Amino acid sequence: MLAWLILLPAFPVMANYLFYTKGVFCFPFSLFLSQAIFSFFGPIYLLYCKEMMGIPFKGNRKQLLHLLPCILVLLLWINYAVSGEISQHKFVEGFLLGGEMTFAMVIASGGATLIVFIYILVSAHLVHKRIKISKDIFTNLETLKINYIREFIWVMIIEIIVLAIAYSFTPVLYVDLVWVPILGNTMYFYIIYKSYNYGMLFSEKDYKVYKDLYEPLNLYIEESESNKYLKSALSSTQMDGYAALLKEGFEGKHWHLDPELNLNTLSAKSDIPTHYISQIINQKFKKNFFDYVNFYRVEAFKIMLKDPAFAHIKLEELAYMCGFNSKATFQRAFKKHAGMTPSQYQNSEITSSLAGN
Repeated sequence: MLAWLILLPAFPVMANYLFYTKGVFCFPFSLFLSQAIFSFFGPIYLLYCKEMMGIPFKGNRKQLLHLLPCILVLLLWINYAVSGEISQHKFVEGFLLGGEMTFAMVIASGGATLIVFIYILVSAHLVHKRIKISKDIFTNLETLKINYIREFIWVMIIEIIVLAIAYSFTPVLYVDLVWVPILGNTMYFYIIYKSYNYGMLFSEKDYKVYKDLYEPLNLYIEESESNKYLKSALSSTQMDGYAALLKEGFEGKHWHLDPELNLNTLSAKSDIPTHYISQIINQKFKKNFFDYVNFYRVEAFKIMLKDPAFAHIKLEELAYMCGFNSKATFQRAFKKHAGMTPSQYQNSEITSSLAGN
């Protein structure tokens, strides 16, 4: 999927070379072929997001239906391509000179952009939903490459909004000659750079390991769907008992110090079904799993920070000792629960200690 995402933005850039050189008059059939091909970027991006969120591509009918809008644009291009050289030249002249826009011209210039924009919004909704659910299962989201996916979506949305504004206030020809190449090149190099920077260029073996990281999420969603009517079966007495068991596990047995802790491993430690754990944490403690576990880790960090035995250890190393396995997750969690950064908290403790003396 990533290879297709790298390839597809190149087509509008290549096509615009024909506009600059007037080569489109020599190859009139090429007009808006690049747009028809680029329209596939939208559904392929959605499928790529699904793959990166642990939903494998199966090539079934439901997934292939996403290609239907792009195929319709492609059929429109085929109709144009077989219309004859005279009709094609007339179409090209009207398109380049900015005359009256026909339906085919509108599709040729903006159809692909609209399709891609819709699919980017659908992808954004999917990612937001999966991130929200992930916080009921995982305590560290960095290994899931969620920031990479989220950044990618924001860049795409910004580019398409810029393109839509350009289409609204400048001639179509100017947009196709200036804005499309600029944005196309930006997207092309962004995908390559970020994919390398975030380590998303997987071998088959690496991707299997990465996909396994999402297995608890997929199992949780499947279990939630199959047990969606069972939550009401948990009585208040049972809920209080399970809540006390969780509290004892975190405060007495320090389950939060396990850096690999997730909903499945917690279920194994506590002998509480996963869907009950989520319900208890949400209803009894008013938190999601992510915030609940990291709250205990932050508290453990505060205790260690005050202990002279750990005075020689760096803040980041202390965070790892408390169960965090990502500096970014630690920084965000600490600021959320303590209202300040770890360094600010350390300085305030030093100030309080000196004032007490």
